[in-house]
Amino acid sequence: MNAEIAWALFIAGFTDTGHARRHATRFRAGPLSAVRFDAGELTGTAFAEFFVRACDPAEVMAAVDAARPPARHYLTVLEDRSGLREAYGHAGYRLDDTETLMVCDLAAVPAPVLEYEVTMVRTGEEAVWHNANDPQGRPWVLLDNLADSRMAHYAIVRDGQLVARGRNLHLDAAHSYVSRVYVAEAQRGQGLARALMARLLADDIARGARWSVLTASHMGEPLYIRLGYRPLGTILIFEPV
Repeated sequence: MNAEIAWALFIAGFTDTGHARRHATRFRAGPLSAVRFDAGELTGTAFAEFFVRACDPAEVMAAVDAARPPARHYLTVLEDRSGLREAYGHAGYRLDDTETLMVCDLAAVPAPVLEYEVTMVRTGEEAVWHNANDPQGRPWVLLDNLADSRMAHYAIVRDGQLVARGRNLHLDAAHSYVSRVYVAEAQRGQGLARALMARLLADDIARGARWSVLTASHMGEPLYIRLGYRPLGTILIFEPV
C-alpha cells in the first residue's frame, strides 16, 4: 500500500465513524478534502479540518479562506519538506502536533501472543464506566460509535482500573483504521499497548482484513513498527494562532 491510499483510508477513518455520520459533513475546498463537525468527539464543539497532500501552502490558504472555516479549524498536512512549517507560520498558523502515517500488511503479521486479558465494550452501561474511568479523562466510547457495528472498542482493566484502551473501525472488508490507543502513564512499559493491539489485529485477521492503518505519536511509533507497521510519511497538524 502506498501513501496516497493510506491517506484516503486515514481520512475515511476520521470522517466516517458513527459519530461523524451524525455530526459531520464532508466537502471539497478546492483541491482539499475537508470536514465540518457540529460537535467534535472529544470536546463536543464545532470545528473544521482540511486534509492537505501534495499542495502548495499558498493554494491551501486560498482554498481554506474561500471555505470560510470556523475559528476552530485545523490543517492536517501529509508532508514535512523544508520551509513548509515556516510557510504556514507566516500564514498565521502554528504547529499543534506531529504524527506518523503507518500501515500494516496483516498477511505478514505473525500469530500474536496475548499477554493480558483484553475485553470489549459492548453496552451503554459499560461505555459509561469506561468513559468515567478513562486514564486520559476523555469520553472515548461514544454511543453513536458503540451502535456502529463497524467499530470495536478494546480495553484492559486491572484491579478495577482502566489501564489501556483503543478502538478499531472496519472501513470495509479489507481495511481498518485504529485510533484512540492510550495507556495510563503509571502503567507504561508493561506491554499493555502491545497486548491490546495484538488482540485487535488478531480480530482483524480473523475477519479476513488485509490492511490496518493508523497515525502514531513519536512515542508510539517504535511499538507499531515492532507489531509490523511501517511509516509512510509525517503528518503536520496546524491550527490558527
